[in-house]
Amino acid sequence: MKRRFLLAPIAVTVAILLAGCKDDVKTTVVEVLPSYAQPDIAVGSSANTLTVDGYTFKDLNKNNALDAYEDWRLTTAERIDDLVDQMTLEEKAGMMLIDTMNAAAYGEVNGIHLDYIEQQKMTRFIFRNPVLPEDQITDPEPENATIDGRASAPITPYQAAQYMNTVQELAEGSRLGVPLLFKSNARNHNDPNAKPGINVSAGAFSEWPKEAGLAATRDMALIGEFADIMRKEWNAIGLRGMYGYMADLSTEPRWYRVHETFTEDADLAADIMTTLIGTLQGKQVTRNSVVLTMKHFPGGGPQFLGLDPHYLAGQHQSYPAGMFDYHVKPFAAAIDAGVASLMPYYGIVGGGDWSLNSPDGKTNFDVGGGNELVDVVSDRVKDTVRVADNSYSTDVGTPAGNVGIAFSKGILSDLLRRDLGFGGVINSDTGIINDPNTGESDTQTVQNNRAWGLQDKTKAEQLVIAIEAGTDVFSGFHENAEILALVEQGLVPESRLDESVKRLLKVQFELGLFENPYVDPVRAEAIVGNESFQQKARLAQRKSIVLLKNEDTARSPVLPLPASTGGAIQIYTMGMDDAVVADYGYTAVNGDYDPALEARPDATGSDYALIRVRVTNKDTGNLVFGGAKFDEVDVLDFTGMAAAQTWDISPSLADIQAVMSEVGADNTVLSVYFRQPFVLDEASGMKDAGSILASFGVKDDALMDVITGAFNPSGTLPFALANSAQAIVDQASDAPGYDQADTLYPFGHGLSFAQ
Repeated sequence: MKRRFLLAPIAVTVAILLAGCKDDVKTTVVEVLPSYAQPDIAVGSSANTLTVDGYTFKDLNKNNALDAYEDWRLTTAERIDDLVDQMTLEEKAGMMLIDTMNAAAYGEVNGIHLDYIEQQKMTRFIFRNPVLPEDQITDPEPENATIDGRASAPITPYQAAQYMNTVQELAEGSRLGVPLLFKSNARNHNDPNAKPGINVSAGAFSEWPKEAGLAATRDMALIGEFADIMRKEWNAIGLRGMYGYMADLSTEPRWYRVHETFTEDADLAADIMTTLIGTLQGKQVTRNSVVLTMKHFPGGGPQFLGLDPHYLAGQHQSYPAGMFDYHVKPFAAAIDAGVASLMPYYGIVGGGDWSLNSPDGKTNFDVGGGNELVDVVSDRVKDTVRVADNSYSTDVGTPAGNVGIAFSKGILSDLLRRDLGFGGVINSDTGIINDPNTGESDTQTVQNNRAWGLQDKTKAEQLVIAIEAGTDVFSGFHENAEILALVEQGLVPESRLDESVKRLLKVQFELGLFENPYVDPVRAEAIVGNESFQQKARLAQRKSIVLLKNEDTARSPVLPLPASTGGAIQIYTMGMDDAVVADYGYTAVNGDYDPALEARPDATGSDYALIRVRVTNKDTGNLVFGGAKFDEVDVLDFTGMAAAQTWDISPSLADIQAVMSEVGADNTVLSVYFRQPFVLDEASGMKDAGSILASFGVKDDALMDVITGAFNPSGTLPFALANSAQAIVDQASDAPGYDQADTLYPFGHGLSFAQ
C-alpha cells in the first residue's frame, strides 16, 4: 500500500484571533499527526512486532525499539541510510553476492541454505527449481538435483511457497533481519527444449508462446495481459524478481539464444520492453511488483559468427554495419520505463578489428585444448571480419577495450550511468568471475571463469576492475570473504560498497519485503496456472502462429482444411498427437516411427500430411548452454543440418521429403518451430509444401485451430528468413534482416485466410 504522507509527525502553529481583542493574539501549538495506510506486517518465529503511534512495525534487529530502517512511514532513502549505517562490512559484502539457491526435494532446506544466509550474509538468490503440478512429478528426488547448480528437484507451487517462507524466516532471524530477494529466468513459455541455466519449462505456470511468439502477435494489450498474469503467479510463490527479459535483438541468426529474444526490430523490442516493465514491475517499484533485470546490455545480439560468450570461443561481438546504437535502443526504452536492474553480457564490444585468417597480432584467440579460434570454426567463416565498437571504450584489455562488458567502465559508467541516466542496479551475468579456467576447451569442460580479455588477471584483480567499472552485484558468486578482502586490503574503499548496497536495498524496501516477505502456500496452489490464466495463454499461442505460405491448388488454398464428418478425411501426422487431430473429426494416421518395427507407416492414400518440424542440437557434450559445435553453428539450412553431426531435425529431412512425395507436396502442411531463423533452402524441397506455418512454442490444439480455420492466423514474422545457406554467412551480425535478394520472407510477413 502507498503511504499517504512522506513527512514525519510535525507540530503546526495556529494563530487564533480573539474577537474584540485586536492586539491580543494568542498562539497555540497544536500537534497534528499525519495518517498513514498501515501495510500488511508478517513475522515468522524469529522477530516480533512493535506498536508505535497506533501503527505496527517489525522489530527486525530485535532491540525492542523502532529503528529508522524499520519505520515504513519514512522515505526509502532515510531507511536505507539508517540500515547501511548499522551494517557491518561483512554484511555489505554479502549484499553484493547472488547465486543459485534451489529448494531441496519437497521444498526443504539444508546446510547450504544456512551457509549462504547465515555465514555468507547473502540476500539475493536465483531460483531454478521446475515448479510442476503434483501429478506431473514422477521423480521428486532426482539423483542430479542440486541446491547450488543448474539441475534441481521438481516441486509443486505449494512447496515452492513453503520453501520461500522457510528461507525468509531464516533471513529474518539474522542480526538485522534483511529479507531475501529471489530471481528466476523465464518460466512461463511453451519450450520443449528448456535448458537449466537459460530458462525453465512452464510446468504449473500459465503456458504462453515463446518470446518471439509474443512479438509475432503484435498485440501489446495481450502482452500486457501476459505480464500481469505472470506477475500474479510469481508473486504467489514469493518469486519477486526476474533475470529477464532479454532486450537483445535477433540480428545474428546463428546465435543460439535467439530463441530468448523477441525480435530483430529495435522499435518493436522497445515497445515490448516498455509494456513488460510497465505491467510486471511498474515505473515505480511497489509491493506488487516483480522487478526486472533486463539483459544483456548493451545488446548481446551481434555475436561474432553467432558464437555464444558462455564459451571461450564466443568472446567477441561484431558491428560490421555500425549499428551499435540500434541495439542500445530497447535498453534506453527500458531505462525510460523505470527498469530496476540491467545485466551486461559476457561479450567483448571493443578492442580490435580482425579476421581469423588475418589476426591483429594483439588479440588472444586461445580457446583451450591447444587450439585457437581459427582451428574450431568452419572454413567458410574464417575471412569474416570482426568489427569492434570503441565508442565507449576503456583502457583495460589488450588491445584497449578488449574486455567483457562487465569490466568496461566506458560502457557501464559512461554510457549506461552518465549518458542514459540509469540509476538502478548493475547485475553481472552468472560466472563472470571464478577460479581460473583449466586450459581445456569448451567441449572438454564447462568454463569456470568468463572474465573475457582478463584471463591473465587474478580473481581479486578481476573483481576490482568490475567494481570500478560499475558492477553492483556478482552473479554466480557466493564467497563473502573475497569481497571483504578487497576492502580490507585497500583495493576497494568501503564507500564504493556503500554505493552498491544502497542501490540493492532500495529494491528490497520498495518491494515491501521488509514488512512482509511471506506468501500463502494454499493461495499459491490456487493461483499458479489457473484455468482463466491458461485461457489467455492459449489465445496467445493461436495469435502467435504465422502463416508463411498457403498455395492455391486445383481445389482451393490448402488451408483451412475442409471439415471432416465421421473421419471422412484422412490426415497423416508426424510430430503431432494424433488424438488431438482426431478430436477435430479427422481420421489420423500416426506416421511417427514404431520403435518395434523401426519404420513408419506409408503415407500413400492419406488426403493430407501434417508435419510438425522441430530442430534441436545433439551430441554437443559440455556445450551445456546450447548451440551446435562451433564448426556447425553457421549451418541453419535444412539440407546442411540434416548432414551435420550436432543438429537434429525431427522428423528427419529424409522422412519429410518421403511423406511429401507419398501424399503430394501440395497436400502437405509443414509447421516449423523457428527457435532460430532456419533456412528453408531449395535443395530441402520444404518450400514446395502446400502450406507452411511458423510457430514459436505452441501446443497441438492451437495449431489445429489455425489449420482448420477455427482461428484465422494473424501472426507476423518477428525476424526475417533467409533463402540460402550463403545468406546466413554473408549477413551482418548487427543488422536486421538480409539483402532483398537473400530474403525468403521479410520481417512482418504473415498471411491470413480470406474472409
